[in-house]
Amino acid sequence: MSLRDHIKLSRVVWLFLLFFVVVMFSHSLYRHDNRSSARQLVMSSDMEGYYQYLPYTFFKEKDITRMRWARPYGEDKTLNVFTCGVAILQLPFFLVAHGVSELLEMENRGYNTAYFSSVLFASIFYVFIGLYYLFKSLRRIFTKKTSFLTTLLVFMATNLFYYTAMQPGISHAYSFFLLSLYIYFVPGFYQKPGIKSSLNLILPLALAVLIRPTNILAGLYFLFYGLTSFRGLVQRLAMLARRWYLLLFMAFVAFLVFIPQMAYWHKVTGQWFVYSYTDSRFTNALTPQFHTVLIGPKNGWYLYTPLMLLATGGLLYLAFLRKLSAPAILLIMVLIIYINASWCLPTFSSAAGYRALIEWIPFMAIPLAFVIEYTRERKGWKWALYSVLVLFVVYNILFSYKYNNDLWWNTEWQWSNFLRLIQF
Repeated sequence: MSLRDHIKLSRVVWLFLLFFVVVMFSHSLYRHDNRSSARQLVMSSDMEGYYQYLPYTFFKEKDITRMRWARPYGEDKTLNVFTCGVAILQLPFFLVAHGVSELLEMENRGYNTAYFSSVLFASIFYVFIGLYYLFKSLRRIFTKKTSFLTTLLVFMATNLFYYTAMQPGISHAYSFFLLSLYIYFVPGFYQKPGIKSSLNLILPLALAVLIRPTNILAGLYFLFYGLTSFRGLVQRLAMLARRWYLLLFMAFVAFLVFIPQMAYWHKVTGQWFVYSYTDSRFTNALTPQFHTVLIGPKNGWYLYTPLMLLATGGLLYLAFLRKLSAPAILLIMVLIIYINASWCLPTFSSAAGYRALIEWIPFMAIPLAFVIEYTRERKGWKWALYSVLVLFVVYNILFSYKYNNDLWWNTEWQWSNFLRLIQF
């Protein structure tokens, strides 16, 4: 057996090796960035809002009704705007960090380097698993080469890269993982409806909704998966009606997932359900800011993630042909873009690219893979496609390292800021 046979690895293994190297390289660069402390890199602003459920739950000296990164509520209380879904996923890594912290007698329990590192490792782990299941979903439809390339691009050519390695405590990496898992398990329910397939389906979806309530739109994929006609929808509804007990089971599981959050709300407010964003609402519902979402100069989706232009073209074409559940995906994407455009802050405050669409990239990966496979099969087109895709990757990596929050959001915007991205 030759040396080549000994070292030959599958594309999936190469993908994850490259993923790990890139993330750790990013972490190394940031550790040498004198502008920011370790805490600022992984737990500043909203990232602490998601994480702080853990130290305030496990350490008696901290009062969970008086969280630091939260809004005032009543007399001498605060209410965390963010839900506890991210903290639930971070919990295993938090416990390991706690053990390390205790073993090394590190001070500031819950907020030292061990805990900060656990946030980064959690993000790496879940995105790793999300990419794996995304690859498996694509592999059901497309060739191994196309599935591998698409999965690689989802990480390297979108701001999923930034929100995995640079801001790992934000919710988007976790939602990406959960919705990738959900998409993978949807077909299994219709192949073999039962308790196991129902649990596989509802658990990631319920956790995704707990993390970001707008993720409930992903439920439409379950309803419309594989449908091509109104008659098919009627048959689908009849089939689900006959299995009402499975729907009831899924509702019960979703309720269990939400119990920790309901318990927190009740402890702080005395109510089981609370709208924690208080004065932040969908004030642009009648005048949705689509231009801000899609082509806004500071973080427009197509401007900072041009890979999604290819995916959108493929989605529209597939929706016209009514293939690969594209009509369902198109409906979901139109609705989520409208919801985001209706939010009082359609940019979702300061962001590196349009972060509120990261969790929806697994849906867009299907039409993207179609475009890639279609183009690779045409003589003379393949290398042109590869050239464009390499440019998208380079552009995204440059953006990730050159993005400056103060320059983008705290000063008057100038297009010269954007042009800095393409300067070496």
